[in-house]
Amino acid sequence: MIPVSAPADPPELPAWRSRLPLAGLAALLLGLAGLALPDAVQAGDAGEFATVMLEGGVPHPSGYPWMRILGLPARALLALGVPPTRAAAWPCALAGVAAWLLLWPVLVRWSGRGPATAAVAIMATASPVLLHASDSEVWGLHLLACAAILRLADRPGVRPYQLGLAFGLAVSHHLSAVLVLPVVVGAAWPRPFAPRRLLRAGLEGVAAGLLGLLPYLTLMIGRGGAWRWGDPTTLEGLVHHVSRADYGVFQLSLHQETPDLLDQWSRAIQTVGSAAGGGLPAGPVAATLVLLLVGVLALPRPAAARPGAWWGLWGAVLASTLVFPAVHNIDPTRPFGAWILERFDLLSILLWCPLWAAAASRLLGLARHRWARGLLGLGAAVLVATQITRSTARGLPSDDGGVERYAVDLLRTPAPGQRALVFGTDDHRLFPVLFVQQVRGLGPEVLYIDASLLSQRWYRDQLRTRWPGLPEIDKPVAMMGALWSNPALRDTPIYLANVFSRPAAALPMVPQGVLLRVLPPHRLDTGPAEVIAGHLEALHRYGSPPRHQPRPAHPWTDDLFAAYHDGSRRLLDALHAEGREADANALLDALGPWRPHPP
Repeated sequence: MIPVSAPADPPELPAWRSRLPLAGLAALLLGLAGLALPDAVQAGDAGEFATVMLEGGVPHPSGYPWMRILGLPARALLALGVPPTRAAAWPCALAGVAAWLLLWPVLVRWSGRGPATAAVAIMATASPVLLHASDSEVWGLHLLACAAILRLADRPGVRPYQLGLAFGLAVSHHLSAVLVLPVVVGAAWPRPFAPRRLLRAGLEGVAAGLLGLLPYLTLMIGRGGAWRWGDPTTLEGLVHHVSRADYGVFQLSLHQETPDLLDQWSRAIQTVGSAAGGGLPAGPVAATLVLLLVGVLALPRPAAARPGAWWGLWGAVLASTLVFPAVHNIDPTRPFGAWILERFDLLSILLWCPLWAAAASRLLGLARHRWARGLLGLGAAVLVATQITRSTARGLPSDDGGVERYAVDLLRTPAPGQRALVFGTDDHRLFPVLFVQQVRGLGPEVLYIDASLLSQRWYRDQLRTRWPGLPEIDKPVAMMGALWSNPALRDTPIYLANVFSRPAAALPMVPQGVLLRVLPPHRLDTGPAEVIAGHLEALHRYGSPPRHQPRPAHPWTDDLFAAYHDGSRRLLDALHAEGREADANALLDALGPWRPHPP
């Protein structure tokens, strides 16, 4: 196929003027990152990573050694007085901004300054990018590592060991960086081809790639910290952790779902196509048409692009957009599943950016008149504006304090100064509670136990370091029974944050604030007045009710907001069922601003 030349930029431009678009992009992306930066811990893994960055420890598999390393600047910011959530998020957000700025010169060489600037401005302001790369998560640094590979692959005379080392370092941060392997192979492919040269390049690249995985060894350093998932201090434990054996090597989570392939493709294409269309495509069909248009226009290789890097990029695009979603084991049709999977689309958005620039360059080359080029420029500006508008309207991390608010109120639910146990599941409860306890120092007397992780011995050992008298039992309901049979612990308050199993659903429970108080066998005669009093006392400890966000940036806040009113509804329904209308009206009056919203 004949390469297509990019429209030439005016050669007479001074160097400083040629860098003005880059400076403008830097200002735009830094400003949006600062606007998006959270003031409260977010859902997902943000609470875990922020805790490890600021207080030490080991994150969940595969260990993410570079997040521990980012803890160094995060702690420096914390020491300078930056609030904890922002101190942990700033290094990650800056890495995300750097990724797009690092990619821009490659796009300029391939497609020209105008298309390159438009492509970065549109793709880097997409909602998934602003939402996930501006948080204390892995995604900003993940984008930077993969952008560095693209930048390196564009260099004339790049050596296989350089590509292999960069690839290994990227994989050591996030395993999904393997999706850019086609770029590495394409850039390292010997030209002219000879089997001997291919073998040499392969051995050189593989050896350097293994060297790039060495940051994983840093997980063996240190035995303390506020949170340690597993025990990577031994070689066996390190391999177990890095290989994600707790989940299953090829599983994204502990869930075992078998979603439909078309649903996975539909979700991924809609997310990436919407990003490429400035947020305008509203469904999978429109998003598919946008990506097809970009793909057709970008298919001819730009003359300045090295063939191996260009066709390797195409391979990476297909792998991340179609192949990787095909192996996901999370249901994309549920809001929770879609939000989890959306984060993996950030790499696809980054990889589509060079194709978007190439497509824009092709259109610019076809525009023969100045007015036509002016219209294309105006169209690009409109897409940037609509992208930013839609991204901010959907919500940014800075808009959402509901997850941390719930975690704080969960710890306030037991009576102050009283040791208590809370059992629950899901990361949007576990990690925010971890953060507010270990970083903010709230509720140290409350032990939150994740029912799913209780099956892991390392987790039970970790719990017993905080509560030495905890029974060595791996089932939540069985552990409760053991506590009740111990005279010294039988009156320990036990709560459920959510009903996570059939045995848990069979427990005698009464509402108390955002939690469910489990009644021990010797307290089954607890009367309605005591239950209502305990519920009201917990609500009043929370202060004012949280503000409902009808369109939160992610579904977890909406889920947790419901917990503030479910208990009151349960009590009111029970009183109505027993015909105690006067008591129900009295409860409504006592609830005051805590009256439940319509479900």
